[in-house]
Amino acid sequence: MWRTDGVRIQTVDDGLVWVFAAVDHCDGYWAGIHAVKAGDRFAALEPVAQGLQSEFGGVSAAIGAGLTLRMDHGSQYTSDDFRNQLKFWGVTASYAFVAEPQTTGAAERFNRTMKEQAIHGRIFRNVDEVRDAVVDFKDRYNREWRLEKLGFMSPLEARQARMFKQAA
Repeated sequence: MWRTDGVRIQTVDDGLVWVFAAVDHCDGYWAGIHAVKAGDRFAALEPVAQGLQSEFGGVSAAIGAGLTLRMDHGSQYTSDDFRNQLKFWGVTASYAFVAEPQTTGAAERFNRTMKEQAIHGRIFRNVDEVRDAVVDFKDRYNREWRLEKLGFMSPLEARQARMFKQAA
């Protein structure tokens, strides 16, 4: 199961910009992240597409069969375009309970950590600066961030250990 969510970040030149992320619930690995000016349904699909490309090798029909994507009821996620694209990829949509943000807790927690570590205390000129900051943080997080739930391994180490175990 992956989780996805979006947050808005203030910039000087571009005003509010959006950052969407897709996070693997099992190992905390950030599968994709996308910073963009317009936070529409197509922008919300981008981190999922990035994750499918890197984890499953493409974005073709039924490539994500067996994957479930948890999200809230934001307009991006409930749009026909978003839902139809998930169906095309074979990804099962799982909507969080209304007014219960804890049901998307993994994505909410990652957004909080990202903002605390890469956003707060900085002034961004534009969406490009935000993109650079969040992509850098995503990469650093996946490689170096130690998570207690993973026995203090990084998400990348936990993922590699799981794949090694599956291959054995």
